[in-house]
Amino acid sequence: MTARSSRAALALATAACLSVSACASEGLASLSLPAPGGGSGGYTLTAVFSNALNLPAMAKVKLAGADVGELVSMEARNYTAVTTLRIRDGVQLPQGSIAELRSATPLGDVFVALKPPVAAAPGGPLLRDGDTIDLESTTAAATVESVLSSAAILVNGGAVRNFTNIINGLGKATGDQGQAFGTLIRKTNHTLGTLNNRSEEISTALTETSRLVERLEDKNQALGEVMDAAGPATDTLAAHTTEIADLVVQLGDTTEQLRKFPSVAGTDTSGRSVVADVNTIAGAWNDVVLTPDANLYALNRLMPPFVKATTSNAIAVRASIDRLILGSIPDIGFTGDQGLHGPKRYNWHQLVGSLQYTLYRLQERIVGKGPGVPQGPVIPSPTAPGVIVPVPPPAPGPPPAEPPR
Repeated sequence: MTARSSRAALALATAACLSVSACASEGLASLSLPAPGGGSGGYTLTAVFSNALNLPAMAKVKLAGADVGELVSMEARNYTAVTTLRIRDGVQLPQGSIAELRSATPLGDVFVALKPPVAAAPGGPLLRDGDTIDLESTTAAATVESVLSSAAILVNGGAVRNFTNIINGLGKATGDQGQAFGTLIRKTNHTLGTLNNRSEEISTALTETSRLVERLEDKNQALGEVMDAAGPATDTLAAHTTEIADLVVQLGDTTEQLRKFPSVAGTDTSGRSVVADVNTIAGAWNDVVLTPDANLYALNRLMPPFVKATTSNAIAVRASIDRLILGSIPDIGFTGDQGLHGPKRYNWHQLVGSLQYTLYRLQERIVGKGPGVPQGPVIPSPTAPGVIVPVPPPAPGPPPAEPPR
């Protein structure tokens, strides 16, 4: 037997022995594995979670990705999971640290991740043996079921389909062979070119605006003083807002009544108004001023008797009957004022005509226009005293000129 054949026989015998031993027992499954652990020592912390998920026994406790301890025990208390964590000596955790249940992979084991507070100051208070991380400072990572459920909702809920529709809509919006998108690019380039051509104007406007801001800043103190001075006036106006509003309402009512003048009832349709009457009076005064032969001789004649009558604490009156015209016609050789006479006959006719005109207007106001009342506008006759005549129609104007041919 050669050396090669001897080695082959030894290998077959060894394989046969291993096969027999494997059939006689459970193999590697019967071997016990060492339990995970971090040894003894360190200090313990209590962390309260609302949901422990699938946190295994002797789970790892990590800080910034490094193993710093392990889960000692876990029990349910008041519908919460109360866990006891053993932290290695030398690991310093500031107070306010957060404990999270996380997993490295979707199907991996859950571990406890410790995270120090963001605003932790160096040299601040630390967690000691027996301290508790309350429920407000613990969170649980999303489970595999919730992740798969969210993914299913994303796929089946229409989000992907809607995103596809958006992409297709953007493609259609660009037009056939991207013409709409090209038009948008051309318009954008035109706008940018216009802005570039007006860059100097824009720069000038910005410069002037900057100067204006600088001047306003220089006058800031003066503006502040003005605002401070206007403060009391503003407060006074605010305190009397109601009175000012009432005054405005009263002015509005007064204006409404003046608008109706001269007919208080608001029935006058002749077009008269206060302003028109004032203009008429002002025009009359202007005519008097511009009259060449106008003088104050008649008024000056009245000044000496007026001064003579008011020279003492009593009124002095001197009357001369011989200068008074008792009738309407002065006597022969009368040297007094020709205008100081009694009423003439046409004055009585004018008085009667005025009364008749007033009675006509009163009748129209009460019973309206009757058969015996003139049906159109009337005026006193300029020739016959005491006679009311209709208003003559306006004289026809010249015919309009023919347009040139």
